[in-house]
Amino acid sequence: MEKQKINPEGYVKPPAPYSNVIKMSGVKDMVFLSGVSATNEKGELVCQGDILGQTKQIARNILAELDAVGMGREQIAMTTTYVLGDHLQDFMKTGASSVLFEELDNPADTLVGVAALAGMPYGALIEVGVIAVTA
Repeated sequence: MEKQKINPEGYVKPPAPYSNVIKMSGVKDMVFLSGVSATNEKGELVCQGDILGQTKQIARNILAELDAVGMGREQIAMTTTYVLGDHLQDFMKTGASSVLFEELDNPADTLVGVAALAGMPYGALIEVGVIAVTA
């Protein structure tokens, strides 16, 4: 499998370290991760009110879930990042976006501001869905 990260010339450079285009050649299997939240091994939300801390936990959780199916960060093709609307600026200003995308090998990403998340009553600020592929 070959993964190419492409940011076409003449096209706007991404404001965070994600890639505009990911081309995956020789793909065999696809894995879809449901929205990954900032929970610990007991299922408890960590870092309430701290988007950077939650983002770091989500990156760890994504890599652990991929490891469980024999995959790694280099096989992530696409993420969808859902952030509570009031915290979109914090996601960029705190460096959380850089932490997430660099930890996940700069996938293609769509960032969505949302009014609510499933774990919001417990303090969830962010959730990330993932598509990964194997050769």
